[in-house]
Amino acid sequence: MVYGSRVASQHLRENGGAIINIGSELSDVAAPLQGMYSASKHAVKCWTDAMRMELQDEDAPIAVTLIKPAAIDTPYADHAGNEMADHPRHVPPVYSPDAVAEAILHAATTPTRDLFVGSAGMVVSTLNKMMPGVMDRIVRRMLIRGTHSGDPKHSRDALYQPGDGGQERGHYPGLVRPSFYTKAKTNPMVTGAAVLGAGAVALAVRRSRRD
Repeated sequence: MVYGSRVASQHLRENGGAIINIGSELSDVAAPLQGMYSASKHAVKCWTDAMRMELQDEDAPIAVTLIKPAAIDTPYADHAGNEMADHPRHVPPVYSPDAVAEAILHAATTPTRDLFVGSAGMVVSTLNKMMPGVMDRIVRRMLIRGTHSGDPKHSRDALYQPGDGGQERGHYPGLVRPSFYTKAKTNPMVTGAAVLGAGAVALAVRRSRRD
């Protein structure tokens, strides 16, 4: 990410463009059992923020965006190095990879500083800033228990050798949902019109009942 961002910025300084890096909701909140992953995503956030400020100081015509997905149904649990006795799993809510692709496409055409994928990540990040001690207890109880699937541990991961490539989706057994929050953030005009329309319908129903 560092080398790619540096090379991209050299090319984009002349004609402008966007650099989009992929962080995580764990860029803001540490996850137990995923300490090293959380640390790497903290680093992605800090490095991206520093690069953004440096480019702004140069008046470079480059937008820098950090995408912060919540739990996404990718093969992450199959590829990650696992020191647990059983196979790991995502803790819900789990969102579709399509939502991440839509967020990246939006950032490529619309300058955006940060963009969460999934309202769960936004809520966890916001509450962690407001009451970190409380969130420590909540996250600890949810993730340490929820990450254990009870299924047999896979003998192969992608930490030191390649995994099964070409798969965009994982094997999450529960509900995989779209991110309406991200759709609302990336389509504010459509969302505003929908809200106004729903309000108008509610008002008309109320008036009809009153009449």
